[in-house]
Amino acid sequence: MLTTFNFRAQPGKEPLYRQLADYFRQEIRQQHLVSQDFLPSIRKLTRDLKLSRTTAENAYQILIDQGYVENLPNRGYRVAVYQPREASEGQEAGEELRRPEVRWNFSNNYIDTSTFDTVLWRRCLNQVLRNPASIAGYGDPQGEPELRRVLARYSYASRGVVCRPEQILVGAGLQTLLLILLPLLPLDQKVAGLEAPGFPQAEQIFHLMGWKTRLFDPADPKGDWPGLLMISPANPYKGRALTEKERNNLIVATQLERVYLLEDDYNGEFRYLHRPTPALHSFGNREQIIYLGSFSRTMLPSLRISYLVLPEKLLPAYEAIADRYNQTSSTVEQLALAAYIEEGHLTRHIRKLRSLYRTKSRRLKEELTSRFGSKVRLLSYGSGLHLHIALDLPGTAEELARKALAQGVRVIPVRGTEPGRSPEFLLSFAGIPEEKIREGVEAFREALEK
Repeated sequence: MLTTFNFRAQPGKEPLYRQLADYFRQEIRQQHLVSQDFLPSIRKLTRDLKLSRTTAENAYQILIDQGYVENLPNRGYRVAVYQPREASEGQEAGEELRRPEVRWNFSNNYIDTSTFDTVLWRRCLNQVLRNPASIAGYGDPQGEPELRRVLARYSYASRGVVCRPEQILVGAGLQTLLLILLPLLPLDQKVAGLEAPGFPQAEQIFHLMGWKTRLFDPADPKGDWPGLLMISPANPYKGRALTEKERNNLIVATQLERVYLLEDDYNGEFRYLHRPTPALHSFGNREQIIYLGSFSRTMLPSLRISYLVLPEKLLPAYEAIADRYNQTSSTVEQLALAAYIEEGHLTRHIRKLRSLYRTKSRRLKEELTSRFGSKVRLLSYGSGLHLHIALDLPGTAEELARKALAQGVRVIPVRGTEPGRSPEFLLSFAGIPEEKIREGVEAFREALEK
């Protein structure tokens, strides 16, 4: 950790928080701070440099947005893995290559940390740490039994998923779990179907494991569906839950044992116009449906705990290879999560988030309509953590997103839009504070008009 500072504010130059961010950026570039080093705490910065807490937090947020620093809950700010880039052709050697500063982040890779009660989470972690014997080993390859018991009860109570703890497999994210799951499926043709526009992180694992992927339409049961379908009932590109017709098509396909269904219940708890719909797992043939849940949006993205529910008939195949895999998710965090759920904190947290996200969704919708007028079409906004919009503006979604980013606004371009259609975007409201939504939308509009 850096314990001494050579930072000197320059009056009349850039705002103080930007000067501080520049200082730490240079310390990282010059390798005075290297990957995995911790930066000074907010408290130490404010005390030693006589700064306000807001100034220090804004400086660190810039470094996080630019990829130099990561925020580890309850641990502090750490230098991320960083590789200095070579100067591009036509640049003088040593000239700094600046990444655009993101001031209004409508992307989906972070959340507003003010929504998460770190005091409660720290209390659960401390409960685990007071029992060293429970964390002395590498952990159960399938996931800690205590967490699996809690997840079986929670999944049924919250999403209607019926399973035994023995069916649950815990891992650090979707990709890790896919690596274990795919060899278990008794399919002759290794082809997976995904909804448009696809899922790059999942596709990477499918292709690595020798599978092919192609798009499928859940509204078209007459299509030549492959043996494995990956479906997200609250697909962010739709911004809505599955229609009744789509749900019925998928459920019938599982009942006829035509397909295995991998149900990625991403943001399933978050619907604002209606009550959340139970998971497909609660309706279809559970021997053909593999349920996947995670806590990256309900709690923190940095909490790398996901789980899947294996059909009973796949358990023998898994048990035959289980000891070949090490557990990838922290034992400490698994046990802390079990306590967090068991004590009712997660249920109360989701209830609070649902109310907050309903308000932020409505606020973002109103600001977009106000700022863009007839140029914006709201394609969907009833569920999930995004608004899916189309803008009547020239250019592709990717071009306009780069233009916005250059002015400090990050949005998600929807790739693969059909020729002749207006460019489409996803705007997430999960991470941006409600009080910044208005100025963020205004900055987005001004950037696209330049």
